[in-house]
Amino acid sequence: MAKKTEAGEEILVLHERWVRAAKAHLREIVTVVVGVVLVLCLWAGYRYYRDRRETKAVRLYVKALSEKDLEARKKILRKLVQAYSDTVAGREAGFHLWEIQLPSSSPQKALKQLLRLQKGAKGEIRVSLSLGEGYLREEMKDYRGAARLYQEVLKKAPFSVGLVSADLARVYEKMGNYRQALKYYQQFVDQKPSVEALSFVEYKLAVLKEHLGHGS
Repeated sequence: MAKKTEAGEEILVLHERWVRAAKAHLREIVTVVVGVVLVLCLWAGYRYYRDRRETKAVRLYVKALSEKDLEARKKILRKLVQAYSDTVAGREAGFHLWEIQLPSSSPQKALKQLLRLQKGAKGEIRVSLSLGEGYLREEMKDYRGAARLYQEVLKKAPFSVGLVSADLARVYEKMGNYRQALKYYQQFVDQKPSVEALSFVEYKLAVLKEHLGHGS
């Protein structure tokens, strides 16, 4: 009986010590909890702020797309890029504006603008911009640079093989690398393109095989 009493007293003593320790650290515990809650509240507020900005940007972008007058559309897009450049819709608007202005820009000027757009771009937009950069570099006769970019696009977006394989074939042919050109033209044919495209590529394959000494 005495042992049970002693054991009970020990438990009480341990309990009192735990309570005293908890009280001593209560301020620290509360401070940590309050800190965590504050961080969560700030993050929630930031998310709300971001979501509101994204919503406003999307609305403005939809307004731009629905505008039939080209100059009016460009004006809205510029406003969107200036005010909401940190949003997805803002970056998409920048890309759209670049596409509109492309026909009237020199390749050098268009490339400079495109490289600026690439800084905040992600995902499919980034891939599209890389492909655009490849076309501009090809236009500027930087065939190696264009081939590198087309390869990157093909790696990041395998679904684009039907388009990019033809781009790679074309640029390798311009470089005089007929084996690589042949490889990518064949890859393009494997994607079962339209009859018109197929006829042209089959002609290209015949020419390249002749260059390589295979004949046809």
